[in-house]
Amino acid sequence: MKTSLGTLAIIILLVLDPFQQTFAVNIQLQQGQGPYVSTPARLQRTLAKYGLRGKQTISRLGPTKGVVNMTSAFIDVEYIGIASIGTPPQQFRVSFDTGSADIWIPDNQCIRCGLHNFYDPLQSSTATQENKKWIIKYGDRSAVEGVTVKDTIHLGDIRYPSQRIGLARNETPTLTKDSFLDGIFGLAFPSISRTGLNESAVQTMYRTGAIKSPVVGVWMGRTVADNGAGELIFGGVNPNHFSGRLKYIPIAKKGYWQILMNGVNVNGKEQLEDPLQAYIDTGSTLIILPPALSQSIHGVIPGATYSRDGGWRIPCKIKQDSKGIDISFRLGNHNFPIKVSDIVREIIDENNPSLCYSGVTEAGGGIAILGDTFLKSYYSVFDFEKSRIGFAPSKS
Repeated sequence: MKTSLGTLAIIILLVLDPFQQTFAVNIQLQQGQGPYVSTPARLQRTLAKYGLRGKQTISRLGPTKGVVNMTSAFIDVEYIGIASIGTPPQQFRVSFDTGSADIWIPDNQCIRCGLHNFYDPLQSSTATQENKKWIIKYGDRSAVEGVTVKDTIHLGDIRYPSQRIGLARNETPTLTKDSFLDGIFGLAFPSISRTGLNESAVQTMYRTGAIKSPVVGVWMGRTVADNGAGELIFGGVNPNHFSGRLKYIPIAKKGYWQILMNGVNVNGKEQLEDPLQAYIDTGSTLIILPPALSQSIHGVIPGATYSRDGGWRIPCKIKQDSKGIDISFRLGNHNFPIKVSDIVREIIDENNPSLCYSGVTEAGGGIAILGDTFLKSYYSVFDFEKSRIGFAPSKS
């Protein structure tokens, strides 16, 4: 199936950096067409990132602030923005990923990188080739490897020098299937870096004066209500995209953005016996929970069934009528309810449009991963300076 996608934009609001002063800029970008990666495949990709294994058997995986407007590809599956690298800038479609620390893009010497945009260091006057080898291996046996370079990063009119970037020279087939996504712009802490970062990209922006504060504000809109729009702010937050006050939770460890999940409430009944580590991941699509919790949620959804070939399946009509089903996560000392309609994903079989994949699935490992299925309900703030994450109900 192919999906025609709309327009997205990058907007920069009053940027101050070591190079120049600029004012509001709006850069329109056009999304292309291409096959989407299915919900079961998204699950395997996320589990691989954290070294976990699921129960499903998948035979084939189908200085003030800068603002990056994103859009969701396909049904809120992934949110893509543009990062440009080098002088003159070379553009790449990237996932801004709090579940990864590194920035990597395909190199023009890549052996197997699919139909992507490729970076050529010889075409950049600001490139410094380091040629330090790196490799990222995932639990599903997929991998990407290459060498490093340092170059200037452009996010709209924000730019800052000497960012270490991984140049991919070989990708396994699993990673080449997403033809719309060129690479990853990691927003996690450097302790999980595979390219040898000593500080995160956001901390580098802050240290070089490109942004006023080392925080990232993220708004993920819905495909229908917001035309798949989204917004990522480096150096601040946008109060126009959330209501009420931000509620902050301290992170448990500087690596991934992980916080304590102290409760899961389903229809007024507490389901969680002991606290879990919850990973807040803008680069993942799903909510992934231990099996008992996932089963508790689907147990109150009439018609929900489980298949080892594809995970949980739920009636698509829940998207329009989810009355009587209440789900809430307690993160730190705060409760964050979600709408059941938000967990309905793509139709499983076009010949039988009554069943859809669920955006809540399960895996062992004793942790929770809260991806875009959760985050589109909440404006999120990733605060490097105070080591905390903030949430507030999102609005268009």
